[in-house]
Amino acid sequence: MMKKIVLMALVAIFTLSFTLEAQNDGRNRRNDRQGPQTERRWTAKDRAEAMAKQLKLTAEEKAKVEALFEKQDAKRAEQIAQQGANKEKQTQDRTKRREEMQALREKEMAKSDAELEVIIGKEKMEQWKQYRADRQKEMRNPNRPERQGPR
Repeated sequence: MMKKIVLMALVAIFTLSFTLEAQNDGRNRRNDRQGPQTERRWTAKDRAEAMAKQLKLTAEEKAKVEALFEKQDAKRAEQIAQQGANKEKQTQDRTKRREEMQALREKEMAKSDAELEVIIGKEKMEQWKQYRADRQKEMRNPNRPERQGPR
């Protein structure tokens, strides 16, 4: 009788420890996938490769797209640094700053799209815009698994 109790206790402990370990592994993988913001960003090369795969770009188009993305990344980094340097301006109205940054982003996006269209053509650009819109809708979905939180 005592052996049965000890054996059942050991089985229960092992089962519980494996269950807890499995839950912990899931959390670690989720954190690894998301990582810090800087690690989650795709490089210009990653984005160009994804676009090339999605739109079946030629090697020349892919190289030009990658160069364009690198230029945009450098400009974006410069803008971020400039915003950081202007800490004293942080006291101004947040809504006004947000509107200014949104307008700047839309202007840069339109310019970027125009440059991209010259490289990949109108038909592929329309496909890319549709893919981007679908992706944005998917990312903003409040029911997607990443937004559900720990369970």
